[in-house]
Amino acid sequence: MRPALPATIVLAAAALAVSACGAPGSSSSRTSTPSQTTSAASRAAVSLPTEPGKVTVGSADFPESELLAHLYGDAMKARGVAVQIHTGVGERPAYMSALKDGSIGAVPEYTGAILSYLTPGKKATSPQDVYAQLQLSAQAQHLSVANYAPAQDVDTITVTKATAEKYHLSTIGDLAHVTSQLRLGAPQPLLTVPYGVPGLKKVYGVSFRQFVPLAPTGTITQTALRNGTVDAADIFSTDPAIPRYGFVSLKDPQNLFAAQNVVPLFKQDVFTKPMADACNAVSAKLTTAALGKLDAQVVKGADPDVVAHKWLSANGLA
Repeated sequence: MRPALPATIVLAAAALAVSACGAPGSSSSRTSTPSQTTSAASRAAVSLPTEPGKVTVGSADFPESELLAHLYGDAMKARGVAVQIHTGVGERPAYMSALKDGSIGAVPEYTGAILSYLTPGKKATSPQDVYAQLQLSAQAQHLSVANYAPAQDVDTITVTKATAEKYHLSTIGDLAHVTSQLRLGAPQPLLTVPYGVPGLKKVYGVSFRQFVPLAPTGTITQTALRNGTVDAADIFSTDPAIPRYGFVSLKDPQNLFAAQNVVPLFKQDVFTKPMADACNAVSAKLTTAALGKLDAQVVKGADPDVVAHKWLSANGLA
């Protein structure tokens, strides 16, 4: 669903070129809703131009980003905004260049990844702190963000239902007393990056018996988890395999993995109140589980525009 590597891995490598989740429990349980955000940028939304305006919404070159472009773009159309959608612009450097030169006016993003791209070195990890820093970074670069969604496309430590039940697992910390018996499967960089194996030990006291390097593709990881090659795996939170196979993504209450909430990013001089209102209405209802179900339809071959329109209609946003 996403570029080849998790964005957290790419960020660690300083490439900063892909989305929040590259190859990537439920993040929405620890994420405040947009209505709870009281930051300066959200308060300032009332002073935005009130005419509908027009905007070209771009996307990265992976299905989830295209789906999100249609979700937010079609919702803005319903508010009278003149919207064009230009999908598949490329990786982050390509669409950010297009955003800044005005070729596009908006793009769906992920809070942690775009914050690190705009301002490398920021240390925030919780949804609220990441978003607050992102607002400041965006404003300094003549960009604006609408409210973020509870939906996250973020790394998770995921196990099978049988493993979760056998060891009574619901959070990453619950692994601490049993990981001497378990194997973790993940892309090789997770062995050394701060939020990977070192972070699991430092933050949660979790040390797996063995680290099994896996190619950063969802199918390989899913298969390894299902056939018992590994007992736990790094899987992204919106991966359709999680509900399909009944996997259990362990909750991360200490925010080891920085928040990657879906957020619309705009060129500041095109952003209007109808655009903000439309995007905020979508974000208020878009959960990780809902996004995962929509992703599953797209992966099976459904048209992202059709999938988006059906969801918007079902939620009174079309």
